[in-house]
Amino acid sequence: MNYTIAAPATAADVKDDLLRLMRSNFAWGKQADAWYRWGYEQSPYPSNLCWLVETEAHERVGFTALMPRRMLVGDRVCEAGQAANLNVAAEHRNALAAVKLQRAVVAHVDRSEMALAFGITKNAVAVLCRAGYRDLGGMSRWIKLFRTEHKLARWIPWKWPRRVAAAFVDLGLRLRAVETWRPLPSGWSVLLDPPFDERFDKLWQTAATNFSVATERGSEYLNWRFGRDPQLQYRTLAVQDSDGRLRGSVTYLFPDPEEELALATIVDLLPADSEALDAVLAALCQRLRREGAVGVQTLYFGSTLVEAALGRFNFFRRESEFRVLAYLHPKFRDRQAELLDPAGWHVTDAEAKF
Repeated sequence: MNYTIAAPATAADVKDDLLRLMRSNFAWGKQADAWYRWGYEQSPYPSNLCWLVETEAHERVGFTALMPRRMLVGDRVCEAGQAANLNVAAEHRNALAAVKLQRAVVAHVDRSEMALAFGITKNAVAVLCRAGYRDLGGMSRWIKLFRTEHKLARWIPWKWPRRVAAAFVDLGLRLRAVETWRPLPSGWSVLLDPPFDERFDKLWQTAATNFSVATERGSEYLNWRFGRDPQLQYRTLAVQDSDGRLRGSVTYLFPDPEEELALATIVDLLPADSEALDAVLAALCQRLRREGAVGVQTLYFGSTLVEAALGRFNFFRRESEFRVLAYLHPKFRDRQAELLDPAGWHVTDAEAKF
């Protein structure tokens, strides 16, 4: 079958088509209206651009979106886009329609002022590569356990002996944990759920020097991304120095204590430097342990600064199904070695949700 791509349109112009396709093509389709309001209408960026794919009978059977972002690219903040919501009706999933959609996106990037487009996917890697994206690598899942009773169940099936054994193992983990012996630097303090205000703008300006490519994480973005999410309630922990300057922050989800495996999730983190990253991770792990979390996990791709810190804090690393892909505007092609080096990127669970 031959497919054509409709001219790019703003989300508002094709809202009915987008909602219909979201409801039918995504597992989360029942939440399509709330997700559309948040991701498409409340975003602080210019309107999302959308491309719809049509059959020969002019039936619209799928779409993809390019969500504008402001991103640090090299030494300056530029317009960029996150490719998201790629979907095609089941009976038309032969790759051709999806590839045509993504080729329309990269053609738009070439004509635009955007520095790059990036995507995070576990199912459409081949599609994005055929459209011209570069596969930068996989996101890693990092996990740190505080309590181990669930892990011992396969070897000790009896409840009370297992709990006694777990108590000794958990004590060993606690004594070995970096955070047990790492106080905050002199004069520093912990802030719980601070408002995303101008202090976070200043923190971003400092933290940005650690990365080559990262989504701009100023107060406007943070208030939208974490303050308006229609489905999830986030917590934020930050550390400030003796002068009242924010030095690092971590945004996370705390699990329901009634869950069998109550793992907290680090959704985003932003450190001014290595000292601040250690301080915020130590404060978070101490708090989660006190509040009864079984452990903590995060998805991450990029900076060796962050990966080294996770390793120091005894997170163990597993590969996830998610991969990060990027397409550079032609004017940046002479800097591919620098801008497409995974070690310079900063991609967290906050971006992976899209």
